[in-house]
Amino acid sequence: MKAVSSSVRTAKTPAGCIEYTLERKKVKNINLRVRRDGTVYVSAPSRVPVREIESFIAAKCSYIKQAQEHFRSRTETAAKERRFAQGAAVMHLGRPMELCMVQSAAESVTAEGQRIVIALRDSSDLTRAERLYAKWLDGRCREVFTNLMREIYPQFAAMGVPFPQLKIRAMKARWGSCHYTKGMIVLNRYLIEAPLHCIAHVVAHEFCHFIYPNHSRDFYSLLDRVCPHWRSDKAELERLVVL
Repeated sequence: MKAVSSSVRTAKTPAGCIEYTLERKKVKNINLRVRRDGTVYVSAPSRVPVREIESFIAAKCSYIKQAQEHFRSRTETAAKERRFAQGAAVMHLGRPMELCMVQSAAESVTAEGQRIVIALRDSSDLTRAERLYAKWLDGRCREVFTNLMREIYPQFAAMGVPFPQLKIRAMKARWGSCHYTKGMIVLNRYLIEAPLHCIAHVVAHEFCHFIYPNHSRDFYSLLDRVCPHWRSDKAELERLVVL
């Protein structure tokens, strides 16, 4: 579906002013969604007047505020869980792991059972330990994401898609993006916290954008074909990993 127009507006509601992004699209009804970052997105047919849209938002204001508070609380909880400390719990490929700093003449980071062991000369030097862990995690992201891209790619090679470049970034509002004109996929560093099948659905999603650089019906038809369980994978990912 091609957007006719997009604008950022503010609606007055019984719960106070609510800023929202309005997209005019070829849809039958007014649709409202609160995103994980707390922003409000509304799509509506071009024929529906703004006053009717804002009446709809006002009627949904309690739900909007509750959803925004829910996402804010989840984000704060995730930030606390990601604090770096001896014995802290971190998620890695869908499994809870314990950070363990140990003293050693040789520096290394290894995953051992339910622990991620960080060996360094001074086990109390959390700044150095965190740097070692971050470097190791970046390597794990590149290894895991690249392997998944190689597994999924043959389906798209048959459609004439060149194997894309991979970039990894820490992002707060999306799991990935496709720069189809540059032949590049960007994946969120936090995906490494999720099970492999959840990461795979994001990779498949971004590959589909090389064929359909939008979220049209054809795009979702292709995604259904290459990743039939993407809806449940997406729901699980959003339940397990908070951006």
